[in-house]
Amino acid sequence: MINPGANLLWRSSGARRGAPHRPTGSSGLARLRSTSLNNAIRITDYGIADVINSLRSATWQVPRFQREFVWDTSAIAALATSVIDAYPIGMITLWEQSDRNPLDLERLTIQDYDSRARKQVTKRFGEDAGGQKLYAILDGRQRCTALAMAFAGFTPQYGKSKYNGRYFLNAAQPDPLERIIFRKTSDLEKAGLTTSTACIAQGLFPLASDVEGESVLRQWYRYAQEIRDPQTYPGGELPDPVELKRRDSIVQSAFDGINETRLAACIVPEKYDLGQICEIFETLNLSGMKVSTVDLINSWIYRETEGEDGAEGLHIRDWVRDFGQIDGAVGWAVPERRPELIAQFVTAAFVALEREDKPKPRQVGGNRKVTTIDSIKSPDLLATPAAHWEAVVANQDQFAAFLSDFQFLVAGGHFSYDKCPYPISASIYVAIRWHKAFDPPGLHSMWNVADLNSLYRAFFWRNALATRYDQGFLTRLATDLASLKKMLRKRSNYETKSAWLHDCDAQLEAMIDPKDVPSREALIELLTDGRPGGAKQSALLLPMIAGTSRDIEGVDISLTAEGTLELHHIFPRAWCADNASGPLKAWLDKDQAGRDWVNSIANLMPLARETNNDWKTKSPRTYIETSKITIETGGEFFRSVFIGPDEFAMLTGEPEGMPSFWQGRAANIADDLLRRTRLSV
Repeated sequence: MINPGANLLWRSSGARRGAPHRPTGSSGLARLRSTSLNNAIRITDYGIADVINSLRSATWQVPRFQREFVWDTSAIAALATSVIDAYPIGMITLWEQSDRNPLDLERLTIQDYDSRARKQVTKRFGEDAGGQKLYAILDGRQRCTALAMAFAGFTPQYGKSKYNGRYFLNAAQPDPLERIIFRKTSDLEKAGLTTSTACIAQGLFPLASDVEGESVLRQWYRYAQEIRDPQTYPGGELPDPVELKRRDSIVQSAFDGINETRLAACIVPEKYDLGQICEIFETLNLSGMKVSTVDLINSWIYRETEGEDGAEGLHIRDWVRDFGQIDGAVGWAVPERRPELIAQFVTAAFVALEREDKPKPRQVGGNRKVTTIDSIKSPDLLATPAAHWEAVVANQDQFAAFLSDFQFLVAGGHFSYDKCPYPISASIYVAIRWHKAFDPPGLHSMWNVADLNSLYRAFFWRNALATRYDQGFLTRLATDLASLKKMLRKRSNYETKSAWLHDCDAQLEAMIDPKDVPSREALIELLTDGRPGGAKQSALLLPMIAGTSRDIEGVDISLTAEGTLELHHIFPRAWCADNASGPLKAWLDKDQAGRDWVNSIANLMPLARETNNDWKTKSPRTYIETSKITIETGGEFFRSVFIGPDEFAMLTGEPEGMPSFWQGRAANIADDLLRRTRLSV
């Protein structure tokens, strides 16, 4: 029987097999309690009940513009399982708020849908008592929301939501890892499980109490009593003694876990500002769905752009999402995956501006006080003034057009940021175009966009193939932006563009060592041996991906198509496996060949999934002959994937021509890449 006045319960039961005996609060994280970092930041921990109370009283709140809750019910159940097993559940970061530099905060929220009113509504957790010290949850919103849903019954009001239901400890489940389950409210109502007593009779113990104000201790003490109360069960008949003992043991073990589990927290004091917060995230290398720099930017830009008449301010996240629908920005403005990318572009454009009336940086502090924005590091993003953001938003079509021009310049078509080697390098081009469009003519009249295009394309490809931005790219990028602008300003010193480009070539070689750019032979090696990975792989594939808008059957595989562009094997893997023991073994067996020809870029091309489903069942020769495809009818596609007449003849000839096809195609791709690295009039 539980003693409701005790701090430790059921220690003698031995229910949690293999669990070490530990005094309450003596977990490894507890030993870090109030540990000081830099004499200011401290590490502490909280029990689950403390976490729920802090959230319910709105002492802990989330930034208003942070990414909303995205976990599914299985992820919530997995976290609850970790709690009842007293396993570590990660660390959160809390920022003590002050009146000096507060964020726009709100209570925990989840999205709901009112089917009668046919509109999205927001459900908030707890009540804001007001007057208390506030802490902003900078990292840990997902976990805090999940804990409130599992252990405090935070659930949407309307039944259509996937979250509308309760979480239970299922004592009937023999596997401990599967004991936490979620049941929709509608299913519980159909089964008559609308009270905790009815649920307990079925071996289901609600993780959240349905008694208002009931403590965790009292809740589980009540469960322990109801297990052995005949009135809990239909007909007043108790389960057999063995089953009763088993359920009691499971419930006791779960309470132990809830009581012992500690949520570690990094507490950042109020004296820290936004710039320092970003530096802390970078120093601690926090992962997960923490508040991004964009969330912090969003908070203060919204406040600074709110109208005195109550008009709403600028929502950066919402704008980035809308901006991503404009031609040129599609696949680049993706706040869910890389929220800071467009913010870096905006700041790069600010760096490139030279006009005298350029707005002053916003003062955000940090260890590096920003007085002049000259890079695109986090403090610089935060210091970028609201007036500049408003200028970009007002000229968003032109901003997107610059991004579109970049894509066509370097690769001949649209592509998404995740297909680009070092997508941040695009910010240099966009920034210089912004400088050309919005600075006084006297600052850039000595060069035109065609001059920039010749210079930038060579820079982009040398930089990408040399994998120069693998380390320290934020610092290098700012220097590169300044260097390219300096080269452009010298254009008027030369009578001909050729003479100017000759000088630019020497300066580019000083920036990017020619020995770091792979030779033709080195590129062919890379193209014929598996996939090299990283930025180098992206660079090798980019011209083919961007240049192919329709596959061999004419199916749309462009960036704006509904499907996803996929790379598939030209000589299908199954076909290669079937022929690996014959005369082609020296090429198809990677151990004998000393390289992986089959999975190399030389054996890949973009196809729609439905096209590949047919292609992969045949040899290339059989497919092409059956479909009556010729080099003339498929000319545009074959050119975009670097299959010329000679390679087409090998593709449709005898299987023995396969090695020559791979070698010839790799040479075509290598020649194209090297052509792009050259400065041309």
